[in-house]
Amino acid sequence: MAMTFASLWRWDGKVSRGTYALFGICGLATKHNLDRFIAYRFGFRWGVWNYLDPLERAAQFSPLSGSEKKFLAILLITALPFIWIGITMTVKRLRDAGQPLWLTLLFFAPVINLLFFAILIALPTQQAGLSPDFQGKSGTRPISPYWPTTRTGSAAAAVVITALLGVVVTWGALRFVGNYGLTLFISLPFVMGYLAVLIYSRTQETDSGDVLGVVSLSLLLTGLGITAIAVEGIVCLLMAAPIAWLVAMFGGLLAMLIHGRANSPQATPSMFAVMLISLPVLLGVEHAAPPPLPRFQVHTTIEIAAPPEVIWKRLIEFPPLATATEWPFRLGIAYPIEARIKGEGLTADRECRFSTGSFKEPILVWEPGKHFAFSVADEPLLMKETSPYENIRVRHLEDHDFQPERADFVLVRLPNGGTRLEGTTTYQNKMWPGMYWRLWTDAIIHSIHNRVFNHVKTLAEKDVSQTSK
Repeated sequence: MAMTFASLWRWDGKVSRGTYALFGICGLATKHNLDRFIAYRFGFRWGVWNYLDPLERAAQFSPLSGSEKKFLAILLITALPFIWIGITMTVKRLRDAGQPLWLTLLFFAPVINLLFFAILIALPTQQAGLSPDFQGKSGTRPISPYWPTTRTGSAAAAVVITALLGVVVTWGALRFVGNYGLTLFISLPFVMGYLAVLIYSRTQETDSGDVLGVVSLSLLLTGLGITAIAVEGIVCLLMAAPIAWLVAMFGGLLAMLIHGRANSPQATPSMFAVMLISLPVLLGVEHAAPPPLPRFQVHTTIEIAAPPEVIWKRLIEFPPLATATEWPFRLGIAYPIEARIKGEGLTADRECRFSTGSFKEPILVWEPGKHFAFSVADEPLLMKETSPYENIRVRHLEDHDFQPERADFVLVRLPNGGTRLEGTTTYQNKMWPGMYWRLWTDAIIHSIHNRVFNHVKTLAEKDVSQTSK
């Protein structure tokens, strides 16, 4: 079908993979440079990561200004024609490849849409009846005399090959690049899930049960391999497992829809090339243009039956706590043991001893009985990793990818004579996606707050009871 300007806006017809690639790449380049120009006119910086967070609002805690609202409105208006053309072209490409049209929804999935775009470029045009490339299913001749034709053999091949890819890419990403980002936690699991089902479906019709088994076993074997070569510990792998499994299953189900039917087109070398090349390309882009660091805040409160003056003395310095029993600390997460302070005011020297070392905490705010705040000048390891080996070097721990910036403690006098102690920790985390890892880090910081707050509460209320006698 010859492409005209008018046909770009219509839903009917088909487009070849070459046409789709040309319009997609040209459209992406045009849109990005238009956005850069608009951002420049408003005095903002613009990069590839701004599509996930146009104003980098994760690093701010203030409402949008009038200029920012106008900027976002113009971005949205100018994006509408590109979105429309992108959707129509994707529908036509899916129709040309004989795939379900509802997969167009992936056009809106961040990061995944880039991989989906590459898959659509690699998918051949659907031929009448069985694809001429199709072999190996429904009793047809095997692809190779050495390729397994049984369900068990196909699953074993898929799991081993995919796990090997996962271990190698993880090892390279962590040892040489050091990126704990979207490529590692989103792109790699998606590619692993897609590749596992792609390999399995070369000789087998595939259903959702097959996807569940092959993808889950691939991730499990990858985790064992990563643990064996000591680039990560067991606890961090368990933390990453939920998002990795969900994304991998998503990739596997997509591969099932495209390749798992009896009359599906057989995977071509270009399909495997797309899967393998996409990872180093995305990893390189992420390394060359790292995303801005998100800044988060964790707020915890507790009411204490003691006046602010008594609590203040126990807050700025407290004796050793009992052995930690809370869930994150039993997994090796660092926890506070005691706080010591020399001097008073902004020049005081405060040190908080944790289970993995001591934090140096320069004083930022000193308002006795009201507000106490400090920054973090030096920090120990966030945790001691669990591993079959006695000690392993984990890059994100050594590089302090989790960076606490400051802690604020405000004491509010209550009408009943007690005090509400409010604690806020501000921190940055280099691990992406930030909102996922925040689920873990926020929970850990809340546990640290509660451990200290409950200790301060016990000490302060004991001081009050002894004074009243």
